[in-house]
Amino acid sequence: MVVLDTDVLIYYLRGKNDSYIKMKNLKKKEESLNTTIFNVAELYKGCYSMKNVAKGLMKVKLIIDALDDIFLFENDSAEEFAKLSSDLQIRGHPIGIMDELIASICIVHQESLYSGNIKHFERIDDLNIYDWNKL
Repeated sequence: MVVLDTDVLIYYLRGKNDSYIKMKNLKKKEESLNTTIFNVAELYKGCYSMKNVAKGLMKVKLIIDALDDIFLFENDSAEEFAKLSSDLQIRGHPIGIMDELIASICIVHQESLYSGNIKHFERIDDLNIYDWNKL
């Protein structure tokens, strides 16, 4: 299964990076297209900084409804987040709380994260990450 990062969902909403074709190809391979609750929060946050908030909210709700699942942040993810975040901090390579939260959910659910911003995520050893731009 696949977890789509916020930037990938934004690419899709804006019709960039061949996102429609890439998502269609993943579906042809019978991949389940998912995201996390934190990616959803980031999308909604972006809507409220737009000139036309209502239009942004409508588009975001449509893409969220089209996804197969939205993974929530539960106890196992919380523990994984604490472990992962502490490790990154100790090594001097924190990537930001939101990305650490997203990664912890992916690890717990044994999901692959597709992102156009792999620079941060590749610092996490247990995370299966794919570069959306190279699909």
